[in-house]
Amino acid sequence: MVGTPGSKQAWVLTLTARRITVFDAETDPFEFGNVPAPFMWGFFDGEDYQEFDDTDTFVNFLRDQDAIVYAHNGGKFDLHFLLEYIEPFSDLMIINGRISKVNIGAAELRDSWNIIPAKLAAYKKDEIDYALMKKDQRDKPANRRKISMYCKSDCVYLYDLVKRFHDEHGIVLTQAGASMRAWKKIAPVAPPRTNKLFYDEFYPWYFGGRVQCFEKGIIDADFSVFDLNSAYPYAMLSEHPYSANFSRIAGYAKGADFYRIHAVSRGALPYRSDVDGLVFPDDDQRREYHVGKWEYHAALETDSLHDVEILESVTFCGHLDFAKYINKYYALRQEAIAAGDQAGQLIYKLAMNSLYGKFAANPEKYKHYQAWPPEFSNDMESFGWNFAGEFGPWSLASASLSENAQYYYNVATGASITGYVRAMLWRTMKQCGRVLYCDTDSIACIAANLSTGDGLGQWKHEGDFNRAGIGGKKLYIFRAKPGFENKSASKGVRLTEKQLWQVARGKTVKYHPIAATFSIHKEPHFISREISLTI
Repeated sequence: MVGTPGSKQAWVLTLTARRITVFDAETDPFEFGNVPAPFMWGFFDGEDYQEFDDTDTFVNFLRDQDAIVYAHNGGKFDLHFLLEYIEPFSDLMIINGRISKVNIGAAELRDSWNIIPAKLAAYKKDEIDYALMKKDQRDKPANRRKISMYCKSDCVYLYDLVKRFHDEHGIVLTQAGASMRAWKKIAPVAPPRTNKLFYDEFYPWYFGGRVQCFEKGIIDADFSVFDLNSAYPYAMLSEHPYSANFSRIAGYAKGADFYRIHAVSRGALPYRSDVDGLVFPDDDQRREYHVGKWEYHAALETDSLHDVEILESVTFCGHLDFAKYINKYYALRQEAIAAGDQAGQLIYKLAMNSLYGKFAANPEKYKHYQAWPPEFSNDMESFGWNFAGEFGPWSLASASLSENAQYYYNVATGASITGYVRAMLWRTMKQCGRVLYCDTDSIACIAANLSTGDGLGQWKHEGDFNRAGIGGKKLYIFRAKPGFENKSASKGVRLTEKQLWQVARGKTVKYHPIAATFSIHKEPHFISREISLTI
């Protein structure tokens, strides 16, 4: 099909025909206190790999590339080395603190993390001794060849992923956006557009995953870890609020989607604390809860809710399941697994897990950004911009999106889906003899007798352990029994197993990151922290 000039068809064909390419930078090894600098750049377009020894030469090459050029995790690293080369007053896009899109000449530079939010090693990644990249080592011919091969392999693997993503979804900025586009193509009813008032009205029912330490410190006991297979995709097989039309009445309404209640909860319901954030109270205090039907009924069935007064019930007029969408990508993923297609496995898994979040996205968080010369910072307000911080050699200017540009979907849909998963988790925890820790779709527990399997929504046995060191949320170490591997987490920091055990014993560990933090608001910097047991 060929569109006439200026037609929507012609615009779509031009957009999707744009060339997809990738680049990568090799830098000094990470070392605390030393901000790395690039010494090699690699570029790959699917056929030819080119390498550059200095940034000026690479940027001059980039300027002539009429292409979308991806860097893996570029928004938090590689793109920061190129800020001085962008034009004054350039538009750019920033998502969750990442430089997501910026132009240099004809090239549109993007962060691949927005479409593939996973480590490159989740697909393929070669190994190298990073000591070879030290200044006194990297120019030795043998070392240079190894570094060059490593840079090229990273480019090739990244290209495989982004090309596969675009073959599946077309050119789109984020994975969530791609999932919504795919859903619109097969949805029996188009997703409704709501507004800020609707979002604010139903946001109190929207909560994230349940992360909770039931015990802390060192626990010497035999226990097991179970993960819920594709928890959110499984939840989406059931019907959830979909329309923007609803009714609300005082008191109880049978079959309502959401309730506002006064009750004593024994660990079953989420609650936003001004001090501790998302918590799940288990005490005698009567509180006001915003609760979806899935968690409300799970709480009643497990005798975890007492002294209940229903203040209000909300019932949506239209409901829909996402079975057609989930089953499509689940089948494609199973085919990819059977074929040993690693790229397909990752692409289809991300598609399954990314749709629900788009329904709950808050466009108020999105802004327009430009890079202004610092000498014009004082003039921003007179042109409708706000100073948002330092941005490399620039001043970052921001402006809110217009009301028409703020696209709200249905936060109630997202609230219902996430509530379904928490209800599943709660019911399962009540079947366990003693729960040590849980994280969204995972349970570490003693005396569990769970039915397991490989299907959607089934529990999978991840391993058996005989000692736990739990320091806080996403801060733990589990010692595995023979036949399994140790399991650990230290979100936001990279602690060794020894350090995790120390934290669990009550010792404070001083953490000095070897990698600098690259921020859109300030120069690269190092943030040292003291990590201790959370009380």
